Amino acid sequence: MWIDDTLGKNAESVLIAASLKLLRKADPNIVAVQSFADGRLGCGTIYKASNFRYYGFHYTRFLRNKRTEEIIHEQNLTDTTSLSTYLRSNIAYLIGDLEVLQIKTYRYIYPLCKHFRFIKPEKPYPQYEKGIEPVEWNRDKRKIKENIIMLLDKVAA
Repeated sequence: MWIDDTLGKNAESVLIAASLKLLRKADPNIVAVQSFADGRLGCGTIYKASNFRYYGFHYTRFLRNKRTEEIIHEQNLTDTTSLSTYLRSNIAYLIGDLEVLQIKTYRYIYPLCKHFRFIKPEKPYPQYEKGIEPVEWNRDKRKIKENIIMLLDKVAA
């Protein structure tokens, strides 16, 4: 969810509360809602304000195009279900247009059932932190080239 600041103060919390209410009404069997905060933007302050519970973070790779500043998820380079995205992203990777970034992705869960227990222990809310850390991503460029050629043949057929 992304909300423009023009909607005013507390718009996120109001919309989250309304969404949770609708979910409960739509399906009483739903036991929890899981959401992730993108560490490029913060650590989930809105989730904290909305009484979500915090369960830690993991790292996610994103890539920034050095020429356009566009940021894409690493899945664009590994998932062939969208051929054009896969081809464009991997060609950009091969010619050196992409910078690899490591981002913290914070996990929040809102229990809708008082008996809900997550498989990992709840943690204290994190200190406010955001940031982007450049990292290396060692990939087999020969294999990428082979995949691109095979997929281009498939597209051209």
